[in-house]
Amino acid sequence: MPNRPPYPREARVVAVEKGPQGQTVTWYQLRADYPEPDSLISEHPTEQEAVDAKRRY
Repeated sequence: MPNRPPYPREARVVAVEKGPQGQTVTWYQLRADYPEPDSLISEHPTEQEAVDAKRRY
């Protein structure tokens, strides 16, 4: 049985540049420290979507 995550859960939005140099696109990742440090929870094309996901997390 998996361990229960610590509550309240905390997450952060991180901007990441993806793509070849000169043609990068910014994606926004939702990251948390559970179950592993700096775990990727989700990726979003806009910051607003990432913030909405953080609110739901």
